[in-house]
Amino acid sequence: MLVFFPRTLYLTIRHPQRMMDYADTELGDVQSGQYSDTLSPPLFLMMCLGLSHLIELALPVSDLGKLPGFLQDTQNLLLFRVFMFSLLPLVLSLRLLNKLGIALDRETLRPIFYSQCFITAPITLVVGTVGVLWQIGNATAAQTALIILAGGSLWYLWQEMLWFRAKLGIGYVAAAANAVGATLAAIILIIVTLLLIGFALAKENQT
Repeated sequence: MLVFFPRTLYLTIRHPQRMMDYADTELGDVQSGQYSDTLSPPLFLMMCLGLSHLIELALPVSDLGKLPGFLQDTQNLLLFRVFMFSLLPLVLSLRLLNKLGIALDRETLRPIFYSQCFITAPITLVVGTVGVLWQIGNATAAQTALIILAGGSLWYLWQEMLWFRAKLGIGYVAAAANAVGATLAAIILIIVTLLLIGFALAKENQT
């Protein structure tokens, strides 16, 4: 992990499109030979989430007491974040399959989902960093958080636009519309999930 996690992170940030294509080709190898020089994409995504989680817990500004009761347990919180951030690669993958007219099954979804895990993983670090800076509570930290969030979001959307353009053979405008639309759909799904959980917890507390 000490060797291949930073290597995978560097390659993903330095060559994101190449790594997304790499996810497709590696699944064609025998299982023992897959991702021999990097982490597998789902593991890489979970490692980034875990690192972000540990950094947040280690800092004095962290305050889990403001979270709902079941999320104040660190293990539950990490698992919840894994679920939330998995919705991004899942929704983007389903969007591409739909646009390509490919039937959905495990074999068609897996390579696309793996590609998306590579590109989503660094964003979890961005969101985690932004969250920590926001909790500090001063103007400089808040401004830095907004700059990091804007930069990370632009990088992510740009890579998704290039990915849709390459996979669908369409122009920049159509590719950007697919990237932004699918990302917004994933974010809305995450927000709806959070609201439903909050509503369920509030109703439980009333009873």
